[in-house]
Amino acid sequence: MTSAKAGQQPEIGIMGSGAIGLYVGGMLAHGGAQVAFAARGRTLEALGRGLAVSRHDGFKAELKPDRYAAGPATALADCDIILFCTKSGDTESAARDLAASIKPGAMVISLQNGVGNVDVLKSVLPGHDIIAGTVPFNVVRLSPNAVHCAMEGAVLIGASVASARLVELAASAGLKLMIHKDLESVQWGKLLLNLNNGLNVLSGLPLRRQFEDPGYRHVLALAMEELLAALDAAGIKVTGATRTNPRLIPKVLRLPSWLFRIVARQQLRMDDIARSSSWDDLQAGRAPETRFLNGAVAPLARAHGRAAPVNDLICRLVDEAFAEGRSPRLPGEKLLDLARKAAT
Repeated sequence: MTSAKAGQQPEIGIMGSGAIGLYVGGMLAHGGAQVAFAARGRTLEALGRGLAVSRHDGFKAELKPDRYAAGPATALADCDIILFCTKSGDTESAARDLAASIKPGAMVISLQNGVGNVDVLKSVLPGHDIIAGTVPFNVVRLSPNAVHCAMEGAVLIGASVASARLVELAASAGLKLMIHKDLESVQWGKLLLNLNNGLNVLSGLPLRRQFEDPGYRHVLALAMEELLAALDAAGIKVTGATRTNPRLIPKVLRLPSWLFRIVARQQLRMDDIARSSSWDDLQAGRAPETRFLNGAVAPLARAHGRAAPVNDLICRLVDEAFAEGRSPRLPGEKLLDLARKAAT
């Protein structure tokens, strides 16, 4: 349970001030919550000038620095609820930084991509309740202190006393945040969607334009089917992170483009600038997160007598793109041809 007393507004800490952390924390601060960002370098310097948050529906907010706190991990020392928003590859090191200052009883909610982050957090932060969460929508980093939510969606978190209080704060801030009873299955559903992150690097296109290309859609369908087959073999339940049944998504992706646009109209409610977090990592020179996304499929598949050649291919091509520091801008048909050859 969070250490904030009943009736007292909990202080919210943001560990990992990337696009998601800045958006969720910025929205909560806009609603009047006490928010502290753990940040460094250019981000910390930029937050000293303010934080701009915008959304696809026209919402805009300019927060002055006195609306929140920012600093190293020690800035979160008084926080009751900490939203962990780092890249999966940074989970352990960031958790160790946090361990030195996190106060007793503080609740940690992971809002990270991939699966397995909760287990890492539990091992590094024993004695603290660790709750799973996921963000199934796209947020674009426009500058070190400006973020834009480019598509519709709600933050999903597991059930706890702290979660209920966070929902109240989010409602006051106009941030869609919901409690889900089975976050593990939802995380697998989110991973299914995140298999597109690497494809966005390989296409070099904004997400909307990428989804207009049947070649990219077919490759994504193949990658998703490998994960679904592995989950079935492992007996793991998967729940959609969006309204669409996850088992129907590969079928929808294979529809003719004119019909796909009609059927997927809700899922395509995004700005023309929307791109994946992996694309942002490529532009920023960060390490790819693909091994926690597409790279998580093959080990699961192999453990249950299956293979995941399309996801392996995507990992290899994304690693090559990051090594070169640029997108190969592979045409959809060429990528589909490579995927079909890998699958045979």
